[in-house]
Amino acid sequence: MININDFPNEILEFILSLLPPYKDLENTKFVCKRWQKLTNNVISRKHCNLHRGIIDFNLCWKTELSISALSPKIAARFAHSTCLHDNSMYVFGGASSTNTTFNDLWRFDLSKREWIRPVSMGSYPSPKAGATLVVHGDSLILFGGWRHSMNPPFQMCTLFDELHSYDIKENRWSIYNLPFGPPPTTGHSTTVQNNSMIIFGGYQNTCETHGTSNDVWLLELDKMVWRKPIIAETSAKPVPRYGQFQTAIDDKHLLILGGNGGPNNKLNDAWILDMSSDVWRWKNIPVKNKKLTATHMWYYPVCNVGEKIITLAPISANNFQYSNIAVQLFSNVNRIGENNQQMPQQMHQQHQPAANPAINPRNRLFDNNRREINDNRNVNRQQQQPQQQQQPPQPAAQINPNHNADNINGNVGQGGGGGGPSSSGSRFQRNPHLFRNVTDDDHMLPKRFSQQNIEQGQLGMAAFQVQPSNNPIVSPRERQLERLRRMEEKISAMRRISNENGESSRTSGASTSQSSAVNLGASSSNSNNNERPSTSSARAVPTTPKLINRNSLAIFVCDISNILSPTDPCIEWVETKSCGILAGAPEKFTFATFVNGVGELIMFGGLITNSNYNDFEVSNTIHFLTVPTTVV
Repeated sequence: MININDFPNEILEFILSLLPPYKDLENTKFVCKRWQKLTNNVISRKHCNLHRGIIDFNLCWKTELSISALSPKIAARFAHSTCLHDNSMYVFGGASSTNTTFNDLWRFDLSKREWIRPVSMGSYPSPKAGATLVVHGDSLILFGGWRHSMNPPFQMCTLFDELHSYDIKENRWSIYNLPFGPPPTTGHSTTVQNNSMIIFGGYQNTCETHGTSNDVWLLELDKMVWRKPIIAETSAKPVPRYGQFQTAIDDKHLLILGGNGGPNNKLNDAWILDMSSDVWRWKNIPVKNKKLTATHMWYYPVCNVGEKIITLAPISANNFQYSNIAVQLFSNVNRIGENNQQMPQQMHQQHQPAANPAINPRNRLFDNNRREINDNRNVNRQQQQPQQQQQPPQPAAQINPNHNADNINGNVGQGGGGGGPSSSGSRFQRNPHLFRNVTDDDHMLPKRFSQQNIEQGQLGMAAFQVQPSNNPIVSPRERQLERLRRMEEKISAMRRISNENGESSRTSGASTSQSSAVNLGASSSNSNNNERPSTSSARAVPTTPKLINRNSLAIFVCDISNILSPTDPCIEWVETKSCGILAGAPEKFTFATFVNGVGELIMFGGLITNSNYNDFEVSNTIHFLTVPTTVV
């Protein structure tokens, strides 16, 4: 009889890697020494695969939908507090879309993938959102937060300075009423370093006023005493802010990234707090590739994974990667367009619109306007030829500004009223684009101000000396044919790019699919002579600027490996593939939490604001960002 221990180490290690990397995988260490060694390899490999997946952008989104119907379900919320301890993710508080805040504590078992509501005792915290929750030993430390106002039109939200501790083993809450400490605060950031909890910034409610802060507070966790460290006054300090991201670099340094400094003051800077001496010092860190940074760094989820910081945010319309991909994608199209700039005359003649005015009245209007302008300019040229032989041309600076506009456009002896040639001249002045196809005797037009000579087929802005444009007006049918030609060239370029990217990953069965795709392209070319035959097999179309889903969260990666370099300390935003968009990405959730698990990143909750900004949707879904499983 075959036993599982008869499998080779590679097969057994792959089987163990299919288990959730938490309690179940930890229990396999107690089987035997061989399993303990393989389990340690699986855990370390999962960490390495996540780091490698972030670098190579080999990631995938997964949504947890297999939660048991018998287990309790957590209510949808946003601005909650989350932390990881052992094999569980703890969630406290948060707010709903109905101006309600919670004070419940939930535990999500990452091994069983189910929610558990602990039966807690002691002094419960007040219902609030926007608090911070950190782990210290077997305790959870909760501080700060806000609550919805009881009278929204007349009262602001309530801020808290409560300090609570939750004992995980005893399921008990404890409150600490300390005489000295920070004011009521929300939107602050915390880290635990050297048996101390360090708090920076936030939106505070002092005795004088409400506002942002850049103060630093320290809580000694062994004594539960607040202390305000000494900050060097000579060094520069970060501007007051809230909603920033804070992470520990080592025991003596922490990083502050982004935040919100107030209305229309979104921050993307980076600061390091040096705590190696008794006097702490701030240091501003240069940020490289700021064009690749996220649009907002204060209410979208952020997580630290080793030497990388992962930010989830939507793609901006001015995103540099978006423009870069567009340039790369359409470079071949532009090259083809330069060779085919002049279309064949037979094609134009074949698709010329009918001369029937009922079929195309717009072209008849353009023809009438051009004909009237040509007639008027011919009359003007005949009347001005004797005068030009006797008198020199009037300088441009001496032209009467009160002169009739129709005279400037070539109409002589007509007033500003309406009928005859004067109406056509005034119509030309209101719509100068009608002149672009009229190229007869353009040099005979009078000059205005310091306008240069107008070239043939061009009309510039004389008052500002703008370089003239040359965009001739064509018929709607010609524009439609031009759009079809550009679309065909774009599809061909996309197929070539897809073919080049897919050659490295072709399998043995790719030849069959390629031959079928070629046959399909040949049959389609026979049915339509104007369509080009297919040159590649059917594959997934790469992400193009028009296919990017702007309603989902993109992944932005920041490299902080050189942040403590003695020569050139800096952080650098890294360019990701496909603008950071992955299949199955969650929607644009704000005020969600993002934590680092074992070989996966976990996102929970969040708020979605619809386009009218009056309808809110709150989520209680869990999304996992991990590396796809492959079978060798």
